[in-house]
Amino acid sequence: MQTKLKYLLAGVSLTVAIGACSKGGGGAVDAFMKLDTEKAAAFNAGGEDCVAKAKSVGDWRAKNTAKYKELQQKLKAEWPDGPPKDVQEKYGETMKANKKAVMGAMMACTNDPAFSKMMDDTKTE
Repeated sequence: MQTKLKYLLAGVSLTVAIGACSKGGGGAVDAFMKLDTEKAAAFNAGGEDCVAKAKSVGDWRAKNTAKYKELQQKLKAEWPDGPPKDVQEKYGETMKANKKAVMGAMMACTNDPAFSKMMDDTKTE
C-alpha cells in the first residue's frame, strides 16, 4: 500500500510541477502542459476499467515520462516560487482538471493488480 501511495503522491507532484512555471518558461510551459493534458487523457481512458487505464497509462508513461520529467525539472529550476499570475490564469483550470483525472484514476485503481503492475513496470526514479 505504501508503494501505491507513493505513486499517488508522485502523480500529484508531477502536476504540481506546473506550479514551477512562470514567466520565462516560454515553450517549455506549453510543452509541459501538452504532455500533462495527454497524461490526464491516458488516466481518463477506459472509464471505470482499470485494466484499460493500465494499458493507456502504461503506454503514455513508456513514451513520455522522460520528456515530462525533463520539462518538469527545467520549470522547477527556473521558477522555484511557483507559477506567476499569467500562467495560473492561462493554465489554472486545465491544471486542476488534469490533477483531478490523475487522482481519480489513482484512487479508483490503486488496488487493481493490472494497474499496480503497470505502475511498478513503468516506475522511474
